[in-house]
Amino acid sequence: MADIILAEYNGQAWMVGGVEYIDDMLANTLPEDVSIEIVICESDSEINELWERHCGEPDPGTMPWAIHPGIVKRIRRQSTGHSVFFEQWSAQLDRDAMEVIRGASAWALQFEEAAVHLVSFARGAPGRAARDLANLRCGLIEEEMEKLGIAEARFVRESRDSSQLPAVGEEAQRIDIEIKQG
Repeated sequence: MADIILAEYNGQAWMVGGVEYIDDMLANTLPEDVSIEIVICESDSEINELWERHCGEPDPGTMPWAIHPGIVKRIRRQSTGHSVFFEQWSAQLDRDAMEVIRGASAWALQFEEAAVHLVSFARGAPGRAARDLANLRCGLIEEEMEKLGIAEARFVRESRDSSQLPAVGEEAQRIDIEIKQG
């Protein structure tokens, strides 16, 4: 079980476990050995059940700490491995994106024969504009990885249907970099 548990429902997250870490989580000063889990909930009552399970019987009139969406986004970026996140309808590579690209490139350089898959996500059949944006994002990532020594021939682009994923809607705003051997 994770040290910190966030329950997410309807685009909002609440801290339902690990309240003793809230100051460090908000300030982004958590020690590296503190783990965070985001649990997707289907109702308010599910959030309350998790809160009671991890924090005990709450005092009357209290509720779990609401966590700002920007903090949840930061936590996701730090915990998703090689995922490059973009703002909606943007292809700009920010500092976090460049850090992910450098990390993925270092990993890919260790496995010279492995294919580098760039995975975009869409719900159902994406429209032309969404496909074009995903291609632009992949192209920018490929260019940066080529500058870091990854051969163009190693890149494979793929698209996955995000409706098959148990997540909350940020898939269309990210490109995963997967290093696949064999």
